[in-house]
Amino acid sequence: MLRKILVSCGIAAPVLYIVTAIVGAALRPNDYSHIVNAISELLSNGAPNKALLDVVFNIYNALLLAFAIGAYSALKNMPRITRAAMGILVGIQILSFSWGFFPMDPLGAEATFAGTMHNVLGGVVALATIIMPLLMGLGVRQLDGFNRYAVYSFVSSAIIFVSGLTGVILAGQGIQLFGLFERITIGTYEVWIFITALSLLKVKAN
Repeated sequence: MLRKILVSCGIAAPVLYIVTAIVGAALRPNDYSHIVNAISELLSNGAPNKALLDVVFNIYNALLLAFAIGAYSALKNMPRITRAAMGILVGIQILSFSWGFFPMDPLGAEATFAGTMHNVLGGVVALATIIMPLLMGLGVRQLDGFNRYAVYSFVSSAIIFVSGLTGVILAGQGIQLFGLFERITIGTYEVWIFITALSLLKVKAN
């Protein structure tokens, strides 16, 4: 029962994240765009509603950590590579609680240590979001009932990689579409978490 509750947090977390990102942007209709602005800008120094959004995103991180722990347990009889994927998720979720100490620098502001660390941590998390679906797909691709999930995980990993890289390249060229491609990247990851949680709820406890 406890394992199912923990795994179910993987259903609640993506929903909370997406709703919070939408509401956070809606509270700033005059100076924030889903097409242009990064989600992290909602939590940058001096951003409106930062204190409230920090609390909500920490709840999201806690839910995702609970899911990762439950998923790690659910995968105990599956190939080790799948547990490695969830082990990575546990690690980055623990790391994510430090993001509150390293907010993104406001656009146009001078770079700070906190802002630089935010970018470094963001790079680590971005790499992990590419690796985790790939490892899960590799681990379950030959298991009965998981063929479609494996293909879905491979496709998700590819989308996250391509959209994330595209957003960075376009931003470097001064093309203001980073927000759009970041949402494709993060949205793909959040949906993958959601689908993974649903899939693991079907795994019988032993």
